[in-house]
Amino acid sequence: MPSGHRTATISSIVPLTSDEHEVELHSIRRNSDNQSINSNTGSSHGKSNSNDKSRWKKFLKKFDFLNVEKRGIQRVLPEDRNDSTIINTAMIWVSSNMIIPCFAIGTLGPAVFKLGLYESFVAIIIFNIIGIIPTAAIACFGPASGLRTMVFSRYSWGFYGASVIAALNVISALGWAAVNSITGAQTLRVVFNDKLPIAVGIIIIAILSMIVSFVGYRWIHIYERYSWIPVFIAYCIVAGVSGKYISHSQTETLNATISNEIHHWDISSILSFGSVCFGNAVSWCSFAADYTTYFPENTSQMKVFVFTYLGNFLTLISLGLLGAAVYTGTYTNPSWSDAYEKNSVGGLLGASISSVGGFGKFLLVLFSLSTVACNIPNIYSLSLSSQVVAPIFKHIPRFVYTVIGTVIYIILAIVAASSFNSALTSFTDVISYWFSIFIIIVFEEHLIFRRCSYKNYDFDIYDNRKVLPISIAAITSGLIGLAGIILGMSQTWFEGPISKAIAGNSGQHHPDVGFECAIIFTAVTFPLLRLLELHFIKR
Repeated sequence: MPSGHRTATISSIVPLTSDEHEVELHSIRRNSDNQSINSNTGSSHGKSNSNDKSRWKKFLKKFDFLNVEKRGIQRVLPEDRNDSTIINTAMIWVSSNMIIPCFAIGTLGPAVFKLGLYESFVAIIIFNIIGIIPTAAIACFGPASGLRTMVFSRYSWGFYGASVIAALNVISALGWAAVNSITGAQTLRVVFNDKLPIAVGIIIIAILSMIVSFVGYRWIHIYERYSWIPVFIAYCIVAGVSGKYISHSQTETLNATISNEIHHWDISSILSFGSVCFGNAVSWCSFAADYTTYFPENTSQMKVFVFTYLGNFLTLISLGLLGAAVYTGTYTNPSWSDAYEKNSVGGLLGASISSVGGFGKFLLVLFSLSTVACNIPNIYSLSLSSQVVAPIFKHIPRFVYTVIGTVIYIILAIVAASSFNSALTSFTDVISYWFSIFIIIVFEEHLIFRRCSYKNYDFDIYDNRKVLPISIAAITSGLIGLAGIILGMSQTWFEGPISKAIAGNSGQHHPDVGFECAIIFTAVTFPLLRLLELHFIKR
């Protein structure tokens, strides 16, 4: 392996550590007896700092009865890792994906991209199978390192490169939280016969989500372990009562007579819809290790991968398929079509279970509240990513960011609610773009330069910008990957030349291959640039 790649710990650097009942504050460090001392004991500020520390302690003490997690991005040391419930690695994703937005992603195939049912199924299955792999792989980094995802990315992206990625991750989390809240609010609106303002529904969903993400890791896993059960039963009822309305395509003769031109258009739409599915599936990869850092170092990597993969696979694909199938009921049932036009996916769900009477209202409440299970990890990981954006941000306690983030995405959701389908399609596409660049750099660093061995990492230097990679290779290859995105993307506001070339002169829909181009461009350039970085800079 290249010399200088594994950097030794500098003796003058003291890694910050913490347990679940401690929080790193400005100029506060721990001594060996876990007693907080002031590291800047200037005589002019000593009294003020002491008073500030006392106020913080009193404030934090109020949350002791909730067992609020006060640890931020500090590494979880091996002796502090006490979560051995491996099933949690599956359950958190089962609950997080058992939500209306995953159902809504499926409806986009026939609704937006005008695909037939079977074509939608092909895109949903194939692109989800691929998109889940990065999430399952990155989840394995948590037990091995004790580091959150964005902190672990410093070993490939460098200290400053990881700051950029963390900022993008914050934006991603805010966007997904807004999308989830919109769908939940739309469904609540149906429950109240359109009399509930959508802004009120968004606020209800957001506040409930904030409570659990505020208290932290332990309560998140408890909530996610069980919250999926009633929602799963509700979706089974939807599948049962809506089955007779499912149609293969919008026109009965579409599959019987397909010209070469139409077939070409279908392939383009499958690629574009597949990009949306991939963006949805891969979006958890930048959060995945956040929920496995408390597992012991000797936790089986294979078990973490398999349980994480299955937790995502079972829910993303089943709900996507159900969403595509239920939407086709709008072709033959005017009341379903009207409900979808009026209240989007929430209206469609309400119409599909109208035959069960008043019980349907109860099911709709379950559907709307299911989005809470997805918003919880979004906002929890947002709070951690915020601390990585800039060194000064880590001095603000993690749980404060959950409140700030909630306020921001409430505003975003209210603004975007009026054009949900276009917002969802564009957002998931853009998400797939930057995640493609992120995962390629993290994986190539681990596979090529760290030789797939955690022994080639020094996890004690996670916060030392002087010995972490310098970020030149990662940022440069990321920008080259961005060029690939521009060349391959197909959005209503821009179409790249590669996308146009694939469509040819048919004048039909141009496929979105932005994430594929991003992967290729980044995968080719990063190893070359990283070799140069290691040769000349030695870190």
